[in-house]
Amino acid sequence: MAQGRTVSASFLTDIDTKVLNFCQKISDILRTSISDELKQKDFKEKYSKISKTRDAGLGLGGGKLQRDALTTRGISGLAPFSNRNLRWHPLVAAQNSISFAKTIKRIDIEANTLHFVVDIKGKEIIYPADKAHEMPERYAVLSEHWLPHIDILKNWSHLEWNQNSAIITAYESCNWFEAVEAYAILGVAIVVSLYEVSFDAIYPQIKILLKNQDIDKNIILPSLQFPKDEKNIVACPLCKIKASHNPANLPDREREQRWKPEWTGNKRGEGDDSSMQIMHIEPLTEAQINHNSKNVRFGHRWCNVAMTDHSIEQTVDFMEFIVKAHNRIK
Repeated sequence: MAQGRTVSASFLTDIDTKVLNFCQKISDILRTSISDELKQKDFKEKYSKISKTRDAGLGLGGGKLQRDALTTRGISGLAPFSNRNLRWHPLVAAQNSISFAKTIKRIDIEANTLHFVVDIKGKEIIYPADKAHEMPERYAVLSEHWLPHIDILKNWSHLEWNQNSAIITAYESCNWFEAVEAYAILGVAIVVSLYEVSFDAIYPQIKILLKNQDIDKNIILPSLQFPKDEKNIVACPLCKIKASHNPANLPDREREQRWKPEWTGNKRGEGDDSSMQIMHIEPLTEAQINHNSKNVRFGHRWCNVAMTDHSIEQTVDFMEFIVKAHNRIK
């Protein structure tokens, strides 16, 4: 098993399949809005490819839109985190109880396998790690649930943890419809910023598709928080410049060439100041769901690094202080 891979990567629930199929429809509309066929292929390969698995982090996984909008970050190591699992995955890890998830009863360990015990209508139901995705609703595993097993877990190997990678972090989780709207709004930003598609042409098409979603007729899309303003959608949320341009329209920074093994993958471009990264206007937190179309945007790596885990307002206040401290106000 690959390091950090989700143990249930090959298994989708009915709702998972419906959501991924619907995102494929969004991708198709976005792709066909691009006039040039070569650019359509480029968009599909880099951004809109859909992987029909729970784990979009593999080499044959989904494109950037799926990785950023629909799945969690890639996490591996000596912990039970699933690698790029779907954000609406029902089992989440939190420090303390959270309002949007029920709390499990306990964790059992049998044959080096985590078993999560939940209460459903007064009856104990046990979900082993590879069945956690089948939980009927969201449950939280709290820090207190691990305490009885620490002496065992601290000696588990990478292989044992990989075989139990069943949880996502609570702060990265959201409902499926919030993930879908995030996918749609990030997709619009991509085709308008990078592929010269008219915002006024593509935005209404996406809204109509969302309105006609057939995943769950009890959910009304687009939601009230779905953004409307082009600049709010397309521009980097911090410097307010299109993500396709240099951050704050600053000149290119020449990066020193440094040696790296030729036989490894080349991710140098991801370190460029202007590389496009997912950003959250308000930081993600365990207390509430913040991954949604109102809060998620694409921006520059430089701007994303500058924000760290702070909000836009906190970052701007910090920058204002620095500007004053350096007497740069004109």
